[in-house]
Amino acid sequence: MRKALGVVVFSVTGLSTLILSDMGGHLMSQASAKSAAEASEEATNSQPAEASRTIIAAVPGTPDGVLLMQAHALFGKLPATMPGSEQDTPAMIALGKSLYFETGVSINRTQSCNSCHPIDNNGPGADNLKTGRGAIGKFGDRNDPPTMNAGYQIAQFWDGRAATLEKQAQGPPLNPIEMGMSDAAALVERLKGINHYPADFKAAFPGENDPVTFDNFARAVGAFERTLITRGRFDRFMDGDRQVLAEQELAGMRTFISVGCVYCHSGPNLGGMTFQKLGVFHEYTNTKDPGRFKVTNLERDRYVFKVPMLRNVTLSAPYFHDGEVGNLPEAVDRMGYLQLDRKLKDDEIRNILGFLTTLADAERTTAPMAAKTISATWAPPLMKDVPQGEQGNLILYGAALVTDTYAKLGAGAKDETMRFSGNTLNCTSCHLNDGTKQFGLPWMGVSQAYPQYRAREDEVQGLEARINGCFERSLNGKALATDSREMKAIVAYVNWLSKDMPKNAPGLGLAKFESPNRKADATRGQEVYNRFCMSCHGGNGDGYQSMSAGRSGTHVAPALWGENSYNFGAGMNRLLTTAAFIHGNMPLGTPWNHPAISNEDAYDVAACLSSKERLRVTGLEKDYPKLEKKAADCPYPPYADHFSQEQHQYGPFQAIKEAQKGK
Repeated sequence: MRKALGVVVFSVTGLSTLILSDMGGHLMSQASAKSAAEASEEATNSQPAEASRTIIAAVPGTPDGVLLMQAHALFGKLPATMPGSEQDTPAMIALGKSLYFETGVSINRTQSCNSCHPIDNNGPGADNLKTGRGAIGKFGDRNDPPTMNAGYQIAQFWDGRAATLEKQAQGPPLNPIEMGMSDAAALVERLKGINHYPADFKAAFPGENDPVTFDNFARAVGAFERTLITRGRFDRFMDGDRQVLAEQELAGMRTFISVGCVYCHSGPNLGGMTFQKLGVFHEYTNTKDPGRFKVTNLERDRYVFKVPMLRNVTLSAPYFHDGEVGNLPEAVDRMGYLQLDRKLKDDEIRNILGFLTTLADAERTTAPMAAKTISATWAPPLMKDVPQGEQGNLILYGAALVTDTYAKLGAGAKDETMRFSGNTLNCTSCHLNDGTKQFGLPWMGVSQAYPQYRAREDEVQGLEARINGCFERSLNGKALATDSREMKAIVAYVNWLSKDMPKNAPGLGLAKFESPNRKADATRGQEVYNRFCMSCHGGNGDGYQSMSAGRSGTHVAPALWGENSYNFGAGMNRLLTTAAFIHGNMPLGTPWNHPAISNEDAYDVAACLSSKERLRVTGLEKDYPKLEKKAADCPYPPYADHFSQEQHQYGPFQAIKEAQKGK
């Protein structure tokens, strides 16, 4: 029998308000929510499952103002302080911070709280390992949850065994796999033997004869952790700034609400306030961990875990209690199936990913620069306005080809004669928002720019030749016949997007990128990749293919290197192009004028991607017949100058450009 998803809903002028949900009878809440929980149980018994799945109507087209009202009702604003902080003093907080970074609390003096929950170097409070690694090198069974915002939660640990931050802080030091101290007395003696701590404890807990105690250790750490509050662009939206979120991010919030993610991920932290069975409609594959059952010994709590917070979720891969899922698109996809019995569509997953980027802490993700502005209005045409008739059908066919290239023109095509693409990318993997994103390599206005001279071929080319260049390099495939219906359809779609755009309109191509005057650092770029990019594209850069797409579908998160990505001769393999694309558009949904990744970081991430293996193609030495016109960042020879291939690939580029100007 299908489990009901019970909700309590009030409808006021189109606003649907979720009070509490119970999927399969496993919801638990704070005592203050008891009456709502009782009402929820009644709703579960009275409402059909299908009705409850669609009762929250934040559908596409919902006005931003109404969406803001829904967000206030479903999520609420994050309180300025955490519960209990009114009892904390500056001396307690200072001591707690010192203890958070203190390696002396581990058996071999190698591990601190920060080792598994890093907050320095803009860390999100989670170590990005599948499961936690202890002081003596052993790994635990569960993924390390982030310490940021933890004090807002109903309880601590995945199974909720600690009711407070203080109780949580006492767990790891005495855990034999984590910090390995023998007992509380050993920890206290260790702290007393570190010169400054007796005085620090006395300042934090005045009036106590012997303030260095295990309980005071926990109180101080808890006081510090109550200061670990993060806020992002989502909070600015909640404060009434409707312009701070991009359209895809707003669409993602609507999708997040309408498909039912909000049933569990509600409240200011979008989670952390309820417990839920993992595998409501479909069983989760890993059944070794019984979850909260180990705490309560109640059969109903088997495989029940605390619903994780989603703040900073784009920074805290891997996912789930066991760290089994390495990338966020898969986590979203699998949760839709396991918890909601939905195979989410690619667009739904992409939109949700866009929304989740808004939950990242601004201090950890926002590039330190002022927002940029341009004067022109950017207004993409709407698909509902495509004309009727044969020409309209051609435009719609073109739109389908560029948004689902792999399935229709790649290995996923049933007709083998229609397989022109050689990897799993779509055209829209690079040309974002279906070719309409400002400075996201849009097609709007492109028709007016062709024919144009192309230095790579040293000839004037039409739009068809430019499209085939992408098929051969970015898609690592073969050219379409210029008179084929497929080519005509793609051109028709580009022409339709371009029809009302002036020539050289602001927003075409990529935003201007100021490259640092140094060699790009691929090693540092890998660190930035792990922080910003791995959550979607995976540790191996191979992206993710959704369950709804099946084997014939494309990847909802594209592959960034390897055989399923663009080849070595593609324009995206030029470092300055990649860096500009990343800086103005990533993580997914980022608007070009409010970058999340700084110039320096984007430059190094681009080097990281350039250093990875990708398919090589023959004949690249024939590119740029006039070598003096070769792009400074073209990574393959020959060159007209004396600079090395390595410098052309990784920079610094300023000297190369100056030499080119002198010719």
